Amino acid sequence: MKGIIASHSCRVYLRPGEVLVPRNPVLVSTLLGSCVAVTMFSPGSGVGAICHAMLPDNAGENENLRYVDTAVRYIHRKIMEYGAKDDIAVKLFGGAQVLALKNYAAARLTIGEMNVARAEEILNQLGLTLTNVDIGGCYGRKLYFSTMNGAVYIRRMGPKPTSLYGVNP
Repeated sequence: MKGIIASHSCRVYLRPGEVLVPRNPVLVSTLLGSCVAVTMFSPGSGVGAICHAMLPDNAGENENLRYVDTAVRYIHRKIMEYGAKDDIAVKLFGGAQVLALKNYAAARLTIGEMNVARAEEILNQLGLTLTNVDIGGCYGRKLYFSTMNGAVYIRRMGPKPTSLYGVNP
């Protein structure tokens, strides 16, 4: 991990409801609970993008990037405008149930599950295939995304945090 941090002169923390599609290499970090992050990287053009979305469906609000459907479409449109090829590696993270819910109806989806389902639906509509996922569970995640090479590193947060591991194609 020290190597990946040292190799990036620019680092950015991505907050919920934000997206990043930089023209220059950046190391992006964010924390995920029920929110989801989608990363896209085109090895052929060296263009990367990430979103941190909070809720599944926009319901008509213009370009509100807090929503999975709007944010995923936005980063896809931008990465294509910046010269991405048909070689886009797409990764999906988060969607956890981090709060203990009493009287939870098992038949009802959690916000995290709805976020994941919506992301998968939008990616399918865009004709994109997921190359890696780390979704669900009952723990948060700290994510690092390198727009230089599309690498993603995850640390699961919870009672027994797991060590940092990469999820790369």
